Amino acid sequence: MNKKTLFLGSFFVVVLVLTLPKFYGMNTEETPTPQGGTTGVVPMEWVSKAATVSELTRESDLVVRARVAEAPATRVHHMELTEMDENGNPAKEVVQNMFFSDTVFEVLETYRGNESMKITVMQTGGFDPAVSKIRWVLAEDPLYKVGEEYILFLVDISGDHIHAPDRELYRTVNPFGRYGIDGERVFTYGEPLRPIELPTNIHELETQIEESVREFNK
Repeated sequence: MNKKTLFLGSFFVVVLVLTLPKFYGMNTEETPTPQGGTTGVVPMEWVSKAATVSELTRESDLVVRARVAEAPATRVHHMELTEMDENGNPAKEVVQNMFFSDTVFEVLETYRGNESMKITVMQTGGFDPAVSKIRWVLAEDPLYKVGEEYILFLVDISGDHIHAPDRELYRTVNPFGRYGIDGERVFTYGEPLRPIELPTNIHELETQIEESVREFNK
C-alpha cells in the first residue's frame, strides 16, 4: 500500500476552497482494480458541516432530483505542493496532478432554485489515462455513473475563475448533500459525527425538503 502525505499549498487551497474539503493534508491509499490499474481513495475533511436536510437546504442554491446523463469528464490541474517528511516537516516541493470531474445531469424535479433541463456538477477526483493509471476518488464522493438518480443539494460556483470562468457549474454542499435513490430507498454518502436521524426513503426526504424550503421562503 503506497501512502503519501502532502501539505496542500496556498494555490491549491484557492483552487479547491469552492469545491469540497478542508485542506491541511491528504493521505492516499491505492487499491488494485479488476482492469489492472489502481484506484486512489482520498479521505477528506469537508468545509461544510451541514448534515440535516434543513441545514443542507439553507446552504444550497439549488436542490434537485436528477439522473446522470453523461459520464464524468475529467479535468487535470497541476499544483505545486510541499511534501512532508515522517516528522511532519516540509521536505521538498513536488508537482501534483489534481483531478476534477464534471458530470451532466438531467433534472427530473426542482425543489429549490432556478429550473433547468440539464445541469453540470463538479466533483474532486477523476481518471485521465494520459496522465495517470490511477483513478482518483474521494472516499465520500465516488464518481457518478450514467443512469444513477440522486437528490442533490448544490452550491452554484458559476463564474469561478478556475473551474467555471465562463459557464454554469455546481458542486454538492458536502457528502450529506448527495442522496442516492434506490427504488423508494434513499441513502446519503455522509457519515454523521453527531446523533441525527437521516431520511431513509424518498417520501420522507422530499417532505423534509419541502418543509425546509417553505421555512426559508417565509
